[in-house]
Amino acid sequence: MWLDEASCKLCIITSRTGDLIRLNRPDKLPEILSELSKLLRLQSRSEAFSTSFRIVAKLVGDDDPYRDYKTKLIAIGKRVAEAVRMRLEQASWDIVMALRIAAAANIVDTSVLGYRPKKLEEAVWDPPSIEERVELPNSVYYVLDNAGEAQVDLVVAEALERNGVKSTFVVRAQPYEIDIIEKDISTYRVVTTPGNISPVRWIRDGFILAKGIANLEAYLEWGEAPALLLFRAKCDVLSRVFSVPRNAPIIISGQTAKAISQLR
Repeated sequence: MWLDEASCKLCIITSRTGDLIRLNRPDKLPEILSELSKLLRLQSRSEAFSTSFRIVAKLVGDDDPYRDYKTKLIAIGKRVAEAVRMRLEQASWDIVMALRIAAAANIVDTSVLGYRPKKLEEAVWDPPSIEERVELPNSVYYVLDNAGEAQVDLVVAEALERNGVKSTFVVRAQPYEIDIIEKDISTYRVVTTPGNISPVRWIRDGFILAKGIANLEAYLEWGEAPALLLFRAKCDVLSRVFSVPRNAPIIISGQTAKAISQLR
């Protein structure tokens, strides 16, 4: 499912060619363009993006090519997480505030066409443009996104637990862009799902709390379990679909997100 066939396909081309430029392998551009010409025929946006990143990793000879960048993001995220902890402590671990911060923290990205992020330490306080209130069950699958914001999510999960909601962290088994994987949060118990595609594809029961636009788009394709999706409308397509300013934080149920996306 491509939310906007023209824009999303242009996005994957600029994302993967941009990866090779950032990773100092412009000599591999002809090869990635050849592979992308095949992947653009797929019906699934999620499969096209995840497969194309595996190809980039193979071309550069590194299964986790953004490893060093993720390390920097984690260091920044830990500093911001301390400020978030202080704010939530002052607010008696308010769950509404915690979810707003989680959505706002979805700020860093390497593969959104034309995207320019704010600094995480400033972005986490941005209010959501859409805030759907959903009663959370006593346990959720917390699907993490990029390595920096995941440090904030660890504090958000603490706020959830203090409000009676236990989180089970879920991550991809294999690297995908700057997303966190199991070894990046080795001190926490996590569930891993196959390959480097969004974990949302594999969750069929329980309740999903999912971060980021890749997990949103995977939910629109495959989501079955009830969900609360927290992300930013980082591109013009999402801005248009959800009728919000570009880069606005959004907190929305999976059911509502599917209904809105089908109106496009």
